Amino acid sequence: MRERLGEKRVSRRWMLGAMGATAGAAGLAALRCSDGDGDSPAPTPTEIENGTPGASPTPRQQDGKRGETLRFTGFVARDQTFDPHKTQAGPFYGHQALIYSRLLAYQDQAKGAIVPDLAAAMPEMPDGQTMVFRLNPNARWHELAPLNGRSVTAADVKYSIERQLAGDQSFVRKAQWSVIDGIDIPNERTVTFKLKSPMAALHHLFADVHSFIVAPEVSGDKNDIGSTAQVGSGPFQWVEWVDGRHASVRRNPNWHGGDRRPNLDGVSLVQPASTATVEGALRTREVDAATVGRVLADKLKKAIPQLTETTMGHSQFFGMRFSLGNDPFNDLRFRSAVTIALDRRAMIDKFFGGSGGVNPWVSWPMTDWALPETELTTSPGYRPGAGGRGEDLREARALLEAFKSEKKLKDDLPLFVLQETEAALEFGATIKAQLAESLGLEQVRVVPLPLAELARLLLTGEAPWAAAPDNGWIDLDDWVYPYFHANGTKNSFPLRDAEMTAMIDAQRVELDKNARREIGYNIQRRLLALNVGVNLVSERVVSLAWPYVKGFPLDTADGYQHRFADCWIDQADPTFRGR
Repeated sequence: MRERLGEKRVSRRWMLGAMGATAGAAGLAALRCSDGDGDSPAPTPTEIENGTPGASPTPRQQDGKRGETLRFTGFVARDQTFDPHKTQAGPFYGHQALIYSRLLAYQDQAKGAIVPDLAAAMPEMPDGQTMVFRLNPNARWHELAPLNGRSVTAADVKYSIERQLAGDQSFVRKAQWSVIDGIDIPNERTVTFKLKSPMAALHHLFADVHSFIVAPEVSGDKNDIGSTAQVGSGPFQWVEWVDGRHASVRRNPNWHGGDRRPNLDGVSLVQPASTATVEGALRTREVDAATVGRVLADKLKKAIPQLTETTMGHSQFFGMRFSLGNDPFNDLRFRSAVTIALDRRAMIDKFFGGSGGVNPWVSWPMTDWALPETELTTSPGYRPGAGGRGEDLREARALLEAFKSEKKLKDDLPLFVLQETEAALEFGATIKAQLAESLGLEQVRVVPLPLAELARLLLTGEAPWAAAPDNGWIDLDDWVYPYFHANGTKNSFPLRDAEMTAMIDAQRVELDKNARREIGYNIQRRLLALNVGVNLVSERVVSLAWPYVKGFPLDTADGYQHRFADCWIDQADPTFRGR
């Protein structure tokens, strides 16, 4: 018998993109654990603090809401780079959000609330193509070599953008900055951006995860920021990162955020090896909080009823993509038959224990931009209930028969999946089983591949059909431009649809949010009709914490972790005793 979801061995999640698959979301999704047979368990926070010199933040005198190190579970996973302008790994750039500052930052990604960070206030905009940022005079780099606490200057900001604009393709957000026409620094505290054209998502651009401000001193001769050069101006200072095991930071006592924050002495992140590891660490208070899926959350709450719960829909999604140059995926009827026949609600039950939702292209937690569920549930593939499922199957079967009446279907249909994802969730096997049952498609062959090989096949167009998790994003432009614009850097389908490109261009310059949202809806309606890329389901994840943990942040996408500056541990809470 297969182990139930939530009891499998922890695996990384991965993002699937045209530039190759890269590490996925920050461990907010359900932990996939086993009993740990044959594997060494992840270290406890005690092991972390005692095993590495300097890994434990320096204690200080406790003052009400100040003091202590927060210890919580999640994924400690990254891709091949430590550079904050190059990484696409959600767990890693989430950790870097503790270290680095941005001109602006998301106070709440789900609501789209943006606030100043390094900027002293929101930017001045004397016209639609000029942004003037005035820097917080208290902003300083960490008291670490080679920066040694010097002030953050406008030259640092200019450098951080220009190194991406002038860099090679390893700078994954290079194209995002192409709207910048020029950067002026009239003085060391002021930086002015001139734009080529108005841009609706401009504030988001300066609050995004790849908008970290770095100093020229840390990039070295090869223009790369390595593991020993993680010096920022954020609320915490880098201590260590051990892939697949643990990571930690300590308090930056000179942070510019005000109110003597951060309150915590530090943050330690632990990747657990099993369900028993999570439960045991919470029970003994070796960890204070855990981010898990619904199935494991219910089990833990039953075992430890004192735990408090916070839930949040996560924008990471499970989806598919087709290569339009390959038979039979170059035929809309076949693509649509496969897409409509998949039982999304059964996936939610299997993958998330029922705690999730179905998606248009933009994941359902992103309520600013996602096509409303009231409309989505009238669309093929999304109709609810037994009657709706029956209607979906009739339509899918009719499309397949129409295709087969004109074309011969191949005897072998390989479905390429990331091998770690398949081991953890059986995503490909689930698709295969559903299509065999609903359409009689017996030709599907699941092909699990390592990351490097899957990335190569995607880049060369040799993966006609692929399925994997993807990160999910915040702003509409990030959801649609890279993937579906004719010039998008991740448009490996490749889709060349003039109507789609025109709509994507239009939303970029539409400054009225309601009008822009309607363009976004139309883009998603067209994507549902074209079926070149499919966003199937996203999870509602859970944070469980002891009551003494106050203000534990949770959000819809990675990169929010700077908000740990507001988190604190209430030593007066009765549950703190024995910690």
